[in-house]
Amino acid sequence: EAFAQGLILSGDEKTLPAVLRPVGNQRAEITLHEGKYHQVRRMFAAKGVHVVALERIRVGDWTLGDLAPGSWRALELP
Repeated sequence: EAFAQGLILSGDEKTLPAVLRPVGNQRAEITLHEGKYHQVRRMFAAKGVHVVALERIRVGDWTLGDLAPGSWRALELP
């Protein structure tokens, strides 16, 4: 619920609302609408949770698809 309302990170810096979906034991998927410095780690830290690893699976309309970890591909612009 706190993620859906936005969190105050440091000072008076507040995040936009985010969608948090648990996807298993100690795993979650989060959808952001902005990208503040280390925002995901800082949002979880504000709730007392330490983030061990992050994986970005999509930026805007671009997704990883079946791209293997450590691989790359040229972007196809619209």
